Amino acid sequence: MSVSGAKGSLYDAMKQLRMRFESIKSEWDDDRRKTFEKDVIDPLDPAVTAALKAFDAVDELIHRVERECGDDRE
Repeated sequence: MSVSGAKGSLYDAMKQLRMRFESIKSEWDDDRRKTFEKDVIDPLDPAVTAALKAFDAVDELIHRVERECGDDRE
């Protein structure tokens, strides 16, 4: 899988998680859900954002190496 493909997969997974979690909030509205959201779901947002930025940096690094060293895969 390419870096951009992995980035897209992570983005899509987080988007699906958020949508599914939002859809159950009205049915699961107690302290345990709130704790789970605070301790598990909410910390994922900044972690995923950081990972997405890291994917961009890795992708740029790969392209730079290919430009500077030549891409022998052809």
